[in-house]
Amino acid sequence: MTDLLKYSVIRLGVIFLILFLAGCRTNESKWVKNVSSGSALGTSYNITYLATTELNFEKEIDSLFQVLNQSMSTYIPTSDISLINAGDSTIVVDGMFREVFELSGKVFEATDGYFDPTVGVLVNAWGFGPEQSWKWTVLR
Repeated sequence: MTDLLKYSVIRLGVIFLILFLAGCRTNESKWVKNVSSGSALGTSYNITYLATTELNFEKEIDSLFQVLNQSMSTYIPTSDISLINAGDSTIVVDGMFREVFELSGKVFEATDGYFDPTVGVLVNAWGFGPEQSWKWTVLR
């Protein structure tokens, strides 16, 4: 038997042993599927996670998205980014905003401008942004 064949047989045997032992294991803990869903940042989200008990992180998730929305949502006219884009120079941004802003500049440079964080005007013109200049029509 060649070394490669011996290695393959041993490897296959180990895999079958692991599968056999895993199949014989009793299910001492039952997994509970937890789902959180909602809307944020101009879209919707659905988070599914497994745990040994039923958990509800709705408040924590909602508060996180509320902070994100207040800081960086272009769909909320009173958010920090919307006010900055409207010309308000008195806004003091939070650390999260600053981190995303600085990272977007690095990605812009690393992609030679292919990633452009200033594309908002174009996105609005195409009808994807918060300031839709025209509505989508369906051709029938």
